[in-house]
Parts: sequence; C-alpha cells; structure tokens
Amino acid sequence: MFKFIQYFKDKKILEKDRPVDSEGRAIVEIKIKDKSEVLSPFVIDGQEVINAEFANLIDNTVKSIPPSQSININISCNKLTESDKDSFTHAIKNYYKNSTLDSQRKMNNNTKILIAMLILSIFSLTALFLVNFFNVYWLIVEIVDIVAWVFTWETIDLFVFQRNMQRYEKLRYLALYNCYVTYKD
Repeated sequence: MFKFIQYFKDKKILEKDRPVDSEGRAIVEIKIKDKSEVLSPFVIDGQEVINAEFANLIDNTVKSIPPSQSININISCNKLTESDKDSFTHAIKNYYKNSTLDSQRKMNNNTKILIAMLILSIFSLTALFLVNFFNVYWLIVEIVDIVAWVFTWETIDLFVFQRNMQRYEKLRYLALYNCYVTYKD
C-alpha cells in the first residue's frame, strides 16, 4: 500500500521536474558547443538528418515526458545562422519522420504476424478439441496441447505486450516529429 502511494508521490515530483512553455509543451533544453556535431555527414534522398549521437541525446532526454505531451526543443548554440537553424529543424523532423515510419512498419508487421498466429491458434485449439473428442493416443494429445497453447500465448504476447510497446515507441517518435524547435543565441 505504501509503495503504491510512494509511486504517485514520485510521479508528481518527476512531473514538476520538466518545465513547460506557455502552450503546455515540455521544454527540452539542449546546449550545443559545436554546430558541426549535430548533422549527420550523410544526406539521404536529398534530406539532411541529425547524427545518431544527437538523436540518442534527444531520445534519452525525452524519456521522462509522456508521449501524449507536445515537446519544445530549445537549442542554444553560438553563431547559428538562419540557414543553420533551418537545417537543424529540418534534420530533426526528417530523422523522426523516418523513425515514425519505421515504427509504423513494425506495427504493420506485428499485425500480420498476429493474424497468422491467431489463425494457427484457432486451428491448433480445434485440433486439440478433435484429438480429445476422438480419444487419440495420449502422446499426440499432449503434443497438440502444447502446440495449441504456444500459439495462443504467442498471440496474446503479440497483441497485449509487444504491440503496446510498439505503439508507445511510435507515439514518442511522432511527438518528436511534431516538436516545436526554438533557438537561443
């Protein structure tokens, strides 16, 4: 009981730790020492993206922010031109657009596998019913029983646990794609 109360107390402390702007967006303050370290040296399909280290920094920073909350990334760096600011903003958006699309592909694959496992689960449970009904040799009944429950459990695992994690990941990337980027000089 006391751990349950402590959980909500800790949650309120963490929520107070992240400042929000006037529109309710969580503010993520990032200070960049060298602007050349932000963009990836590679350009994909004519679009710049941020480098993996900078993306990892953003990902780790926003872990405490619920994915339903909007994000304001506030970047401070000396000597940024308007062109640099536009490049950074587009690179952040491009990186998280690609991440969101990848997350959506994973969810689509999860759905396809889920449907296949559900069909196999139904067939194996039907087979289990039939072998029990016709009094087949006990070893075959046990094998069909194990197969039926493996497919059933995998279906539940895909639907309840894995899909939920993939949805959370997609919402996080979508929030970062839709983030508001501001600059301080």
